[in-house]
Amino acid sequence: MPRSSTVATALLMGCCLFFVPETVASDPVDARSLIDLVRQEDERRETRWTGFHRFRVGYPQTVSAGLGVVRARLPESWECVTSCPFRGLVLQVEPGIRGIQLGAGFATLMAEKHHLKHFLHDIHVAFGVKGVVLHRWDGSERSAAERTFAGVEFSYTVTRINFSIGTLRRIDRVPGGDWIVSAGFGWGF
Repeated sequence: MPRSSTVATALLMGCCLFFVPETVASDPVDARSLIDLVRQEDERRETRWTGFHRFRVGYPQTVSAGLGVVRARLPESWECVTSCPFRGLVLQVEPGIRGIQLGAGFATLMAEKHHLKHFLHDIHVAFGVKGVVLHRWDGSERSAAERTFAGVEFSYTVTRINFSIGTLRRIDRVPGGDWIVSAGFGWGF
């Protein structure tokens, strides 16, 4: 870059900075009132437990249907008739043909309730990580501990279509087959 254009650029930037008004945060009184506004808005939030569902086909449960709740802090005035962000603790139970799964973890969902007060109607996008316990009832002669697994599951939903994958380890170790991979495809979260 030639020296004359560098000087011209520096002068232009200096002029622009000269005419930029001072920000609100430079005044301590205004900055304090901004902090108070944020604090007041946070105080007007409420904790809500909102239900959701999932129908899934996969391994090892074959076909399953689950119910869960998400705990999220939202502003009091939000009815979530249109999309709202739900982020927080998730608890879920999912009985199926070949077993039952209990899960607890953290999830982020963009969903809407329409006119349902305590239940999500449409889940647009969601991602969750859960610790899960899976108990299989496959009719074998194994003890209950040999048919019980614990691990982690990742779940992702796009426009109501859910994909999940997890890795679980048998609670009571027996020769062979300590680990299983669970996977599923379904509707909901």
